[in-house]
Amino acid sequence: MKAQQNPNSIRTKYAADYGLILGLYLAFFYLLQVLFKSSTLIQLIGSLSSIGVLFLSYYLVKRYRDKGLGGYIRYWSAWSFGVWLYLFAGLIMSVAYFIHFQWIDPNYLSDTFNQSLVLLEQMNYPQETIDQLLENGIPNNIQMVVSFLFAYIVGGALLFLILAAIVRKKAPDQWHTNAEDDYVPYADQKNTDSNEHE
Repeated sequence: MKAQQNPNSIRTKYAADYGLILGLYLAFFYLLQVLFKSSTLIQLIGSLSSIGVLFLSYYLVKRYRDKGLGGYIRYWSAWSFGVWLYLFAGLIMSVAYFIHFQWIDPNYLSDTFNQSLVLLEQMNYPQETIDQLLENGIPNNIQMVVSFLFAYIVGGALLFLILAAIVRKKAPDQWHTNAEDDYVPYADQKNTDSNEHE
């Protein structure tokens, strides 16, 4: 007799495997845009790839439902899978971000920080806000990677509030198919009483 697997271990296994697929997809198009930032075509392809993320996320959770859970999944099970999926994808993306910030464009964070300050000044933001940003200084590579990882987890949680509703599918025994199958109060009690009197 085959032992049943723990549902949490099944979810984690599939989330890790599929998170790798999603993470590599995201990392590929991100690094492509970073390396060819002067190419309008590549930037357009990179922007369109964000639409592909939605379809890929749907496909992966649907595949998890069909392959890992026998074709049925509850709403919150699909949602929690999505959070784990984006956690693992975010870990892959963290490596891509670190490569970008550390080796491909070491001045990226400082340039972005300075551009943000200029933009805030042009938008007449309060000087206190700008001074506070200057006091905090430029975030380092690790701080940015961690903040992006957190953003992926939150983004996945929000996205799967919708996707979980689309892919959820109850097992047949979870549906009330016939009113006659509903519980009838005291039915068992009457049978018990009649047996006791015999």
